[in-house]
Amino acid sequence: MCIRSAQLCALVVLVTACGSVTTYQSADVLPRGKWQGMIAAGVGGFDDRPQQAKTPTGTFEVAARRGLGGETDLGLKLYTLGIELSIRHRLSTGRWSWALLGSLGGVKTDETSPTGAAGLTQARLGAVATKRRSPTWAWNMGPMTTFSLLRPAGGGTAGGALVGGFVGFDWRFGAKWHLIPELSLHVTVAGDVPVHGSVGMLGAGLARDF
Repeated sequence: MCIRSAQLCALVVLVTACGSVTTYQSADVLPRGKWQGMIAAGVGGFDDRPQQAKTPTGTFEVAARRGLGGETDLGLKLYTLGIELSIRHRLSTGRWSWALLGSLGGVKTDETSPTGAAGLTQARLGAVATKRRSPTWAWNMGPMTTFSLLRPAGGGTAGGALVGGFVGFDWRFGAKWHLIPELSLHVTVAGDVPVHGSVGMLGAGLARDF
C-alpha cells in the first residue's frame, strides 16, 4: 500500500506520493496548433478501511495542452512529486459533447519520502461529458478508472485499481480564461495501491488559452 500505517499517525499530509486522481478537463478539444496553460490546486483525503486511517492530502499542478487536429489534443502535467502525459479525443459535439480521456504518469520517491524509495506508475482511462448551458458556462462530468503499480526499491511490486468519477464546471471569462472547479471520488476495486478504501479530492484549475 502507498501509505503505511506507522507513518500515518506521524503525518499531517499536505503532499503525498500517491499519484494523481484529478482531471480538470472538458470535452472541448483544442483546435490544431492552439495551446492552453493551467495551474490547479486541491485538497482531499485517503480513507484506508483495513487500517481505519484517514489521511488528508493536497496537490498543486502545472499543465499545458496542445491541439493536434482530428478532434484530439495532448497534455503534459507536472504535479506534486509526479508527471503525467494525457490524451483527449472528442467523439461528439452539440449541447452534450463527449470525449475519451487517457493518461500515463508516475512518481519516483527516495528514502526521505513517507513511502520510502519507490516508483509508482499510473494509467488512467475515462471519459468526459460536457453540457454547455451558455457560451461561457458548461458542466463537466464523467467516469474514471485508475490503475496503479508500486515498485519499492527493495524489490517486489504491489498494485491496485480505483473506479470513480468527477463532476465540475467550466466558466469562461475575459475571452481566454477558464475557471474549472472539480470534485472527484474514487473507490478501490482491486489491490491496495494507492489505498485500500477510497480517495476524494476537491480542487480548482485556472486555465488560459493561447
